[in-house]
Amino acid sequence: MTQSKLGLNYLFQGFHLICQPGMKRFVAIPLAINMSLFVGLFFVARHFIHVFNLWFVNHLPAWLHWLSGILWVVFIFCFLLVMVYTFVMFANLIAAPFNSFLAEEIEFYLTGNKIKSRSMYENIKDVPRIVGRQLAILGYYLPRALLILILFIIPVVHILAAVLWILFNAWFLAFTYLDYPTDNHQIPLQAVKIWMQNKRLVTLGFGLTVLVANMIPILNLFAMPAAVAGATKFWLEESQ
Repeated sequence: MTQSKLGLNYLFQGFHLICQPGMKRFVAIPLAINMSLFVGLFFVARHFIHVFNLWFVNHLPAWLHWLSGILWVVFIFCFLLVMVYTFVMFANLIAAPFNSFLAEEIEFYLTGNKIKSRSMYENIKDVPRIVGRQLAILGYYLPRALLILILFIIPVVHILAAVLWILFNAWFLAFTYLDYPTDNHQIPLQAVKIWMQNKRLVTLGFGLTVLVANMIPILNLFAMPAAVAGATKFWLEESQ
């Protein structure tokens, strides 16, 4: 239980860390990417739901037009789910190089030790590898997520599937953000997974907090940089 509580605290500490002096320039680009994707996805989804709503209302008897209001409630709920399970993936892929720099700066702030000194050319050259690691994590996620989704269509088992879905997505988010500080030290993904398994309760506590934060409007815009910072502190403290 103590481990889980500590895991919950790391995201809140991440929010505190990104507000420290000198961090704004490292947070600005991931934050801008988050906002742009969020706003873009919202208006695209809003356009299509509006078109569908018009079609839906035109095929309803007049006395059932009140259902269109319910449709907007359903839209908002579905949008939150899409944002958590799709938007977060794309945001992390696009922002991966910048999140790596943020994790490096957070580590320097916390320890006073600079990981490495690289030229701008070396940073740019390293981008494909950083994105490749995130793609590898996505490759780890998709087949397992598909398997859990299949369980939803099996009677009785679907109840367990709902719990597994939440826990697995929490695990995936923790894995995604822990990749940034560990990749800065060139730790293989397999070793990161083993490390997470040894810190299972803390990892799930951290991942669940990130999952919830991504479902809260406005807060979700700041969740990515805060999660990077929180994951960096998580990895530094729990590796000692």
